[in-house]
Amino acid sequence: MTSEVLYGRTAFRPYFDMQKFEDSIYNRVSIREKRISRRRKLRIVDKLLAVITIVLSIVFLSITGLVAYRSLAIKNKESNIKKLEKLLEKKVYDNKNAVISLKNEMRFDDIKMIAYLELNMITPTEKNIIHFDKSDNGFVRQYENIR
Repeated sequence: MTSEVLYGRTAFRPYFDMQKFEDSIYNRVSIREKRISRRRKLRIVDKLLAVITIVLSIVFLSITGLVAYRSLAIKNKESNIKKLEKLLEKKVYDNKNAVISLKNEMRFDDIKMIAYLELNMITPTEKNIIHFDKSDNGFVRQYENIR
C-alpha cells in the first residue's frame, strides 16, 4: 500500500531507505563517540589545568611568604642597626666627656710636681745627658747601670 502525500502542487511518495537509516545511525553513534571523546579530553585538560593552578598557587604563596619573611628580617636588622647606632653615639659622647675630664684633671704641672716630689726625679743637666752615635741595627745598648 502506497500513499501519496501532496506537498504544494507536487505529489511525493514516501519511501524508506535502509542504507540512509543505517548511515544516519552510524553518524549519530560516531558523533556521540566523538562528543564523548572530546568530553574526556576536556576533562583531562580541566584536571591538568586544575593541578597546574594549584601548583602555581603554592609557588606564588611560597614566594610571597619568603618575601614577607625576608622583609621582616630586614626590618628587624634595621631596627637593631638603629639601636646600635644610638648606643655608639652615646659611647662616643661619653668618651669625649671622659677625655675632656681627664685633660682637666691631669695638667702637666701636676704631673711634673708628682715626678719631682714623689718619684724623686730631677731635671737633667748636661753631665746627665749621654749622646750616642746612630747605630746600624737600630738598637741602643745600656751605657751604665741605672741607679
